[in-house]
Amino acid sequence: MTSYQSRSEIQEQLKKLLPYQIEECKTCDELPKALKDLIQHNFQASFVCYDKKSNTIEVGVEDQNEKDIYPQITVHKFRLEEAVSKLSRTFRKEDADLKFYGKILAGHGSSTRIDDVVLV
Repeated sequence: MTSYQSRSEIQEQLKKLLPYQIEECKTCDELPKALKDLIQHNFQASFVCYDKKSNTIEVGVEDQNEKDIYPQITVHKFRLEEAVSKLSRTFRKEDADLKFYGKILAGHGSSTRIDDVVLV
């Protein structure tokens, strides 16, 4: 299925969805799939997880400069209280990124699979 969305609509919906998704972490003790996908995309992360003991989101990013056999992964942590502001700064405005965000938004709360997003 194809979803037609405007650039500004995607950006506004992301701003509204983010606080809701962060609150869901607290109640479910895990990252919602949409939030996990968003963080992995924005940080180009190897892994993303929620640590309920410390109430933090942990993001593992592979060090691109290292040429070791095994990748060196730097773990970034931020508290849920800081998550909205930290994640808001990682949003991108390129068409490919907006299409990715559009798929997340279109699929959120829907059982319909979105294969493509057309920016209008």
